[in-house]
Amino acid sequence: MDSTGNIQKANESCLQVSYKIAYRIARNKKPHTIGEDLIKPCLLDAVTLIIGEQHAAKIKQISLSNTTIQSRICEMSADILATVISEMKESPMFALQMDESTDVASCSQLLMFTRYIKDDDVKEEYLFCKSLPTTTRGEDVFQTLKEFIEENGLDWLKLVGICTDGTPSMMGIRSGFQALVKQVAPQVFGYHCSIHR
Repeated sequence: MDSTGNIQKANESCLQVSYKIAYRIARNKKPHTIGEDLIKPCLLDAVTLIIGEQHAAKIKQISLSNTTIQSRICEMSADILATVISEMKESPMFALQMDESTDVASCSQLLMFTRYIKDDDVKEEYLFCKSLPTTTRGEDVFQTLKEFIEENGLDWLKLVGICTDGTPSMMGIRSGFQALVKQVAPQVFGYHCSIHR
């Protein structure tokens, strides 16, 4: 680094640009390879033609490989999840809404959304999508939720509501998911999602 910090500023700028491009790639659901195959060559062409060849060297420093884009997206996703979990911990209460679905590869996926209070406002956020390892019984769904709550340090006592579809694995009074949740958090209200009615 020189005495003015120019090299450090250039590296920070390249890193910021890499994250911003990764964000746009993810938001537009484009393949990770588009960064290196299309975006970077376009940037190089534009900078070379408009500003000059000497500035194109700065653009070449921007890392846009598919592995870089993938890691940037994963880092941003982890940061968003950490923020949501932190806000849930600060909230006096939270509720969960979930749905289990089987994808085209016959793999069961559990989608979870949360609602909680933040600054006197109710926020609704996507929480996770996890594969269910074997079956879609109430015990399996409960175990997935239990692991998530425990590994993220969430308080069962703050959970006030669970919304699911009306299948027996979710609503069953003995071994259904909602019955299992009420065993560890009796204050929880169980709801049948109106969309599934």
